[in-house]
Formats: sequence, structure tokens, C-alpha cells
Amino acid sequence: MVVAAIFRGDRAQVRALMLAVEHNCSCEMSPEGLISGTCFAHQALLDQRFLDGCLFARWMHERLEAEEET
Repeated sequence: MVVAAIFRGDRAQVRALMLAVEHNCSCEMSPEGLISGTCFAHQALLDQRFLDGCLFARWMHERLEAEEET
């Protein structure tokens, strides 16, 4: 049974994640334009723990920045 991972971020966070994956993508393309190998950046999107950790780290970063300003 395949269980899909769910990214629970808002639109800005989804966009930031997609830009990061695109920047780090190293998928292998065949001469016909088909993907013959999936990179680690895309594989990470299937890992729920990774996605939750990304949101937590982003939240923590914003919190720590806010505390520095005060």
C-alpha cells in the first residue's frame, strides 16, 4: 500500500519548497525526455517526516528571528 506524504504548509511555503527541489534536482533524463532516475530532492517529497521537519525548521527560524529583533 502506497501512502502519500502531505505537506501542510501555506502557499508561500509550498512555493519555497518547490523552488528548493527544483534548484537541487538531479533527475536523470533519457534521450526521449523520460525520467530514468529520481533524485534525492524529489525522493524527499515522499517522506512525511522530512516534510514535517522542513515546516518545523521554517517555523523555528522565523521564531528565532523575531526574538532577535526584540
